Amino acid sequence: MSSTGVTLVIPTYNGARRVEAPLRALLEQTAESDHFEVVVVDNNSQDGTARVVEESPVVEGLRRRGVDVRVVHEARQGLLFARLCGIQSARREVICFLDDDNVPEPNFVTDGLALFEDVSVGVVVSRIYPRYETPPPPSISRREHLLAINHRMGDDLIDFGAGATLAPTIGAGLWLRREAVLESVPWQTPEQLMPDRLGNQLLSGGDIELGFLLGKAGHRRLYSPVLKVWHLIPPSRFETRYFLRLIVGVVRSEKTLEARHLGRRTGALSRLKDCARLVGAGLASPALALRGDPVREILFVLASRWAQVRGPYPHLHETR
Repeated sequence: MSSTGVTLVIPTYNGARRVEAPLRALLEQTAESDHFEVVVVDNNSQDGTARVVEESPVVEGLRRRGVDVRVVHEARQGLLFARLCGIQSARREVICFLDDDNVPEPNFVTDGLALFEDVSVGVVVSRIYPRYETPPPPSISRREHLLAINHRMGDDLIDFGAGATLAPTIGAGLWLRREAVLESVPWQTPEQLMPDRLGNQLLSGGDIELGFLLGKAGHRRLYSPVLKVWHLIPPSRFETRYFLRLIVGVVRSEKTLEARHLGRRTGALSRLKDCARLVGAGLASPALALRGDPVREILFVLASRWAQVRGPYPHLHETR
């Protein structure tokens, strides 16, 4: 039986140097201590993450406030498994995922729980802002949404409604009604779900799929700009090779979701059009070079077009 309030689930892999940032932000929450608990999911870390959490003065401060903080272990590598472990370990009626590089604002818990007073709401998307250690180059700034940044969605609440539609339910700062997840998501057979990040594989879409499944089951999905989270982004995320892989992973994962859940198949005509767009992007390289950061701009456009040509991941595009 789950009780009222929210379980903040923080999956982390080798996050010993990062995980204190979200924990410190949770210590600064204005919500009453009995309104939330914290579950850190150690996803088979090799850097002593669990020990760092248990010995953290911030965790000691949370516990002194009366906040239950637990570290649970998930040996199966991958973000999907870590999140499912957090869902199963939660003891509250609402779940919220935070990454180990997320810093929510002090009113985050209070404002998030208020939205779930409406029993028709099953999913709430937070507003994610970047906090860059160094300013990103123009070619990446134009694509910051690929770094799980969505603050440009605006200042107004958006109701995506219920139904079998895909909505931008970004996993960082994602709120879910736990009972709805357990009823709507095949959590006992994770092979039926998008695997999401797994080691060096930059797959994505697991968070979008969770939102889709809850919407399909009749639960409303909201974007709430009052739920502000800062995403701490180091300059290593700007490395060209990494970002090229990220582009390909995001585009192919998006097409995989469309094939799995919307029935959009990549036929011969569609593939021919994608090939034509790839050729067109190559021919347009001189024009792309006029933009800031020209070399990477050209590479990123070509990578996106190439990913569209390759289409859905063949081993994932069918629901099971």
